[in-house]
Amino acid sequence: MWRLVEYAAACVAPAAILIGCERAVRAWIAPKRSATATPSPAPRDIARLSSDLTRLYTELDVLRSSKAAARVHRLRATTLAYDDVLEACCTALQVEHSIPEREWTTVERLEVEATLEEAGLRW
Repeated sequence: MWRLVEYAAACVAPAAILIGCERAVRAWIAPKRSATATPSPAPRDIARLSSDLTRLYTELDVLRSSKAAARVHRLRATTLAYDDVLEACCTALQVEHSIPEREWTTVERLEVEATLEEAGLRW
């Protein structure tokens, strides 16, 4: 019976030591985050946002007519990036009140684009 306990200890001890070391290294390296001091993202320049919209809109046009592999996934990712930039533009131009909740349909996306154009943004 004693040999069984020794064998179990010999099997578990290295894993326990490695897990302990990994946690110690993470605690030592990782900065302590304060619950009260959550950094807000830096506001982006509206000219940069406009150029991002132009680039993503062009990329969406290319992807829609493409026959490339994984086209559906690339189109989805680019559409989500385009929506993120549209939302950032709304925040920069302070028109957040007129944007719908995320996962926009094509019609909602067009409405957000029209709202931004009414606010004076051109891309």
